Amino acid sequence: MLTSRTIKLVGIFGLLIPVIFISIFPLLVMISTSFKTSQEVYIPPPTFLPRAPTLQNYVDIWHVVPLGTYFWNSLLIGLGSTVASLALAIPAAYALARYRFIGKNLYVLFLLGIQMFPPIVLILGLFRLVAGFNMLDNLLTIVVLNAVFGLSFNTWMLMGFFMSIPPEIEEAAMMDGNSRIGAMVRMVMPLSWPGITAVSIFSFMNGWNEFTLPLTFLRSQDKLPLTIGLFKFVTRFKVEWHQLMAASLLATLVVVVLFMIVQEQLTRGMVAFSEK
Repeated sequence: MLTSRTIKLVGIFGLLIPVIFISIFPLLVMISTSFKTSQEVYIPPPTFLPRAPTLQNYVDIWHVVPLGTYFWNSLLIGLGSTVASLALAIPAAYALARYRFIGKNLYVLFLLGIQMFPPIVLILGLFRLVAGFNMLDNLLTIVVLNAVFGLSFNTWMLMGFFMSIPPEIEEAAMMDGNSRIGAMVRMVMPLSWPGITAVSIFSFMNGWNEFTLPLTFLRSQDKLPLTIGLFKFVTRFKVEWHQLMAASLLATLVVVVLFMIVQEQLTRGMVAFSEK
């Protein structure tokens, strides 16, 4: 006889299995297609698994388009925007977490509200502004704009991490002769390292996956990131799906490897934020 607990578990798994399958099916198709030949992709009947798996696609993609340049540009945008955003977000978040001033709560609400505006809403005004400064077709423009758009989110997240650290720790450090900045650098930041790591990952992901800003402001082929460069596999009359899937899988692996490296720090940071 089925118990209510068994029925509940069957219902949960019955809902989860289709959701999981739908979520990972595109990834499975990407992996499978990346090992197919061009003929196998286009000649019917279509098959899920490759009939004659090949690694040639992973060799050809480096010669068909300047994929190495696209990888490097995406890396520069991701790392550059992360460093620039954190350089401003850390002191701003620390000040919001430790100091009281008129309009503080209103400013925190402003940080939350400004996150609701996607970059596409401001793209026309930004284009005129960037063109006026003669900064079109410049990677630095993408780094700066991406850092600015992520600044409010990073500040808000880091403020929560800093608030979870007892201020008595800094007071003890200042009694030992440290300045306020010294206490923050030597005591608060090491304790907040899981949170800083989590925010860094989110910031890097935004830069790595950025599409709208490079599409709008970049023109030179040697300055395009992966998100735009992958479209070079889409020609006027044909889509090189086997090569496109191979390049997309490599771009995905970069993120997966990064998550594996910082998995522990990321988990600790998100747990600390949820408990604040």
